[in-house]
Amino acid sequence: MKSIAFYVQKGGTGKTTMTGLVGAALSKKYKTLFVDGDPQGNLTSWFITEPLAHDLGDVMRGKASLEDSITDGILPTIALDGVLKTWSESSLMQKPFAFHDLVENIASMGFEVCLFDLGPGISLLEKSILAAMDEVVPVMAAEYFSVDGLEIFENELAKLKADRRTEIRADKLVINRVNRSFALHKAYRRSLEERRYEIFTVGQSTSISDCVPMHQTLEEFDPKNKNLKTIEALAGALMNGRG
Repeated sequence: MKSIAFYVQKGGTGKTTMTGLVGAALSKKYKTLFVDGDPQGNLTSWFITEPLAHDLGDVMRGKASLEDSITDGILPTIALDGVLKTWSESSLMQKPFAFHDLVENIASMGFEVCLFDLGPGISLLEKSILAAMDEVVPVMAAEYFSVDGLEIFENELAKLKADRRTEIRADKLVINRVNRSFALHKAYRRSLEERRYEIFTVGQSTSISDCVPMHQTLEEFDPKNKNLKTIEALAGALMNGRG
């Protein structure tokens, strides 16, 4: 099984939407599980509208089984009165391999890929999840501060690799909400192209934001959207040579 996280230490870049869109593309070929690792639970509220009995926090606390907590292909996080954040602050320090164990348990259920959506922080929660991943994909917006955000991401990832003595692949980059007619967007893209990443450019599209409150994937909401080709390409690249 391959474990992948979409992450950058900056809010509002589109990490959750990329997780959902790429995961939807992968699920057409592979048995895929979404894991909502963000205490805000945005990925969960996108795809699940019914009340939940259990969530990721309950699984990590040993209060519910993994099998009983998966709903519609998602291991959710309940934002309102959820326990993921409080558990990570009180107990995760004593369980440094908790998310490694979770990933192993997910693999034992026959999943071929799991995708983690993370919040923009760099707390012990995010570090522990990242350390258990095979690959992390930063998602940047076409703006000035995203260039700085990528440098912060690279520095934090280097420290995480050294501290946890782990290897995490990070050679793909999503540049989100690009308007190719804007000279400034072109300049920011060029500055990011100078780095070593394989770049996937997602254009500005109201359908990407509008499909979320409709609780649909982009393909369901707007099947002719031009960005679907980029999403499919990224999904294929992530699974290429997975062994």
